[in-house]
Amino acid sequence: MQKRLRWLLVVTIMVVLVVGFYYIQNNKSDSPEDLKENLISDVDKIINKDLDESYPYTAREVVQYFVRIQKCYYNEEYTEEELVKLAYKATELFDDELNNENDFDDYFELLKAEIELYHTQGKVINSVIMDEYSEIVYSTVDGQKYASINCTYFLRSDDGTTKIPETYILRKDEAGRWKILGWKEYEENEWE
Repeated sequence: MQKRLRWLLVVTIMVVLVVGFYYIQNNKSDSPEDLKENLISDVDKIINKDLDESYPYTAREVVQYFVRIQKCYYNEEYTEEELVKLAYKATELFDDELNNENDFDDYFELLKAEIELYHTQGKVINSVIMDEYSEIVYSTVDGQKYASINCTYFLRSDDGTTKIPETYILRKDEAGRWKILGWKEYEENEWE
């Protein structure tokens, strides 16, 4: 009997220690760095990213970063100055040819009009599904490398969910960075 009591006491002490450790781990406050990181908005994170130092490595990562910028455009709150900075950040991802064909001021005015339309219609980007690495189509034309990536945007509004499939075309520049050359909406069976 005494042996059982001792065994029960050891098990009880171990359970109390495990529960206490779990409680302490889950209730300790975040470090000041963690709290600061949580307070920084997605808009600020994108605006403050130095693309010269940490440019996305793959074509897929470039499109993912562009999608993050788009989510800020349509889903987040920002000032006019922050919107200008977001738009400039997007153009850093664009191929020189795309930037040369589109004046920034014209691009920005069209962007603002589209954002206003989305806000008027109550649309937000709910989610985006992107090709996996294995599904990206790569090609070389006249010595230049290209990549084609399909994305499906799901927009949520009061009227329900809208599905918009788009294809991004990227080209590698002289520095070896993938840059967005353009994009277009496609029919889902167009690539099957």
